[in-house]
Formats: sequence, C-alpha cells, structure tokens
Amino acid sequence: MHLRRADAWLQVGEESGILYRRRLGLSPEQRAVMREQIASALAQIATLADRFGLSADDEDLGAAIAAQMSADWANLCDVRSDKLCRYGEVHPDLAHLLDADISALAERVAILANAGRGRGEP
Repeated sequence: MHLRRADAWLQVGEESGILYRRRLGLSPEQRAVMREQIASALAQIATLADRFGLSADDEDLGAAIAAQMSADWANLCDVRSDKLCRYGEVHPDLAHLLDADISALAERVAILANAGRGRGEP
C-alpha cells in the first residue's frame, strides 16, 4: 500500500487543499529512479505472493475513513479555545470567534466517522 501511495506522489509531485500544500522536492530524474525501484519492489512482491499462494488482503475503506475521521475529530477538539490555553495566553474573543465553527466541524467529522463504520448516514 505504501509503495503504491509513494508512486502516486512521485507521479503527481504535489497535493494541495484549503489549508495545506504538499510538494515533492525531487528532480524528474530522482522521481524516475524511485519509480523504477517501486516497480521492481512490486514485481518482487507479486513473485513472492505467487510462490507462497498469498492472496490480496481485503481492507474496508469505510473503516479507514472512520479511523481518519476519528483522529481528525480529536484534533479538532484540541483546537477549541479552552484547549489552546495550554500553549499560552489566548485572546478573550477567540472563544466567540472560533469555538462554534470548530464544534460544527467536529460534529460533521463525527457523523462521517459513524457513517464510515456503517452507523448512520452522512
């Protein structure tokens, strides 16, 4: 799984969202060498799987989504104003400006986590 993810990153080279950007600082030549190594590793894995009669493991992506959303929920809970004071002084208006939106996002993420587990609809 990690080899395929790395290969995808090597092909695309960057990923961005609303509040993040990920870039791969490798030259096209370095990327090509790494992709060749990944292809060789995948071929070797296929040979081993065939030799030992191994089959693919089925992974429930709903469970993977639920796990990631649960981790994101915990992270969101940690950025509420009452939790941020652990890191230093917090402006008195921050609770009014931030907490309702963070709580709403945390609720949406919890709904997605439950839906990923097959408990309820998103």
